[in-house]
Amino acid sequence: MSNAVAGAMRRRYGDQIDVEIVDVFMVPPLTAFERVTRYYGPCIRVAPWFYGRLYHLFNRPAFYQRLANVQSQMTMKFAHLLQEREPDAVVSTHPLANRSLLDATERLGRRIPVVATVSELVSVHASWVDQRLTILNTASTESYNAVLGWGAPAERVRCYGLPVDERFAEVTTSTEDLRVSHGLEPHTFTALLIGGGEGAGGIEAIVKAIQRAELPIQLIVVCGRNDALRGRLESADLRTPAHICGFVRTIPELMHASDVVITKGGPQTIAEALVAARPVIITQTLPGQEEGNGAFVESRGVGFGPGSVGQVVTNLTRLVRNPDERARMTANAARHGRPAAASEVARLVVEAAVPR
Repeated sequence: MSNAVAGAMRRRYGDQIDVEIVDVFMVPPLTAFERVTRYYGPCIRVAPWFYGRLYHLFNRPAFYQRLANVQSQMTMKFAHLLQEREPDAVVSTHPLANRSLLDATERLGRRIPVVATVSELVSVHASWVDQRLTILNTASTESYNAVLGWGAPAERVRCYGLPVDERFAEVTTSTEDLRVSHGLEPHTFTALLIGGGEGAGGIEAIVKAIQRAELPIQLIVVCGRNDALRGRLESADLRTPAHICGFVRTIPELMHASDVVITKGGPQTIAEALVAARPVIITQTLPGQEEGNGAFVESRGVGFGPGSVGQVVTNLTRLVRNPDERARMTANAARHGRPAAASEVARLVVEAAVPR
C-alpha cells in the first residue's frame, strides 16, 4: 500500500514533491517490540491461531494502551527520524506506528500532519484510531463504520478505498498475449493462485486438488518468498499446465492474464483483484484483520468466501462451467474496484501539508 500511495503522489505531482518510503520497524536500533514484528510471516504460516489470539487480546483500547506504553523507544527513534528528514506530511499504513509517530511529532513541537490509511476491509484494530490523526482514510463502508465505532472523529474520516498500484487498472496488453508470454495457451481458462508475500493460504494442497479434479484449465501460481513451496511445485509432475513463480512485481499483468484469482483473504490482494476486474475465490482468512473479508466478497457478488480445499475447487469448477456466473462476478468486480483510491489519498496528503 505504501508503494501505491507513493507512486500515485509521484505521478500526480511529479517533481513538485519528494516521496520517501521508510519501514519504520526496520530502522536501527531495533527495539524488542520491532524484533517481534519480524516473526509475523512465519507466525501466519505456522500458527495463525496464535496470531489471532494476540490480535484480539490487544484489540481493546485498555489492552492496546499497555502495549503502546512500551513504545517509548520507538517514539524517540521516530522523533530523530522526523527531525532528520523534516517532512511536510507523513502517511501511516501500519496501525502500530500511529501512536509513536504522533507522540514523536508532539515531542518535537512541530505541526506535522499524519494521514493514516486503513489497510483492512472489515475488521479494524483499535490501534488504527488516534484522535490526533489529521485524516484517516478507510477502505470500505464496513471499515468506515468500524473506525467511527472506535471513536474516530467523523469529520476527519474519509472512505476512498484501499490504495492499490494504479497499474492494476492500466494493463493494456491483451489477456491472450499475456498468457502466451508466460508459456500458456491463449484461450484456456486461467486461474491465478496467490499465497501473498509469505506463500500462505494452502496453495500446494489446492494445486493438488485441482489436478485430481481434471478441470480444463491452466494455472499461474505465485509462491511469494516461500522458496520451498516453489521448489516442490516446480519439481512436481503436474498434469494441469502451470506457470510457477516466486516473489514477483508483475501481479497486475498476472491478474489480467487470468479469469479468476484464488487467494488467501488478504485485503490488499482482494482490492487489487477488484480493480483488475477479476472474481475472487478466498482460500482462508487470517484470524484478526482478515475476519469478515469472506463476507465482504460475497456481499458484493464478486466471488466466494473461504472454505475447505474441496470447496475452493468446487467454487472454481462453478466458474469454469458457468460462464454467465463468471461474467456477472467479473462485472461486479469492475463495479466495486476503487482504482482512484491511491490518487485520492495522495491528494489528501498534499492538502494536509498545505492547508487552504
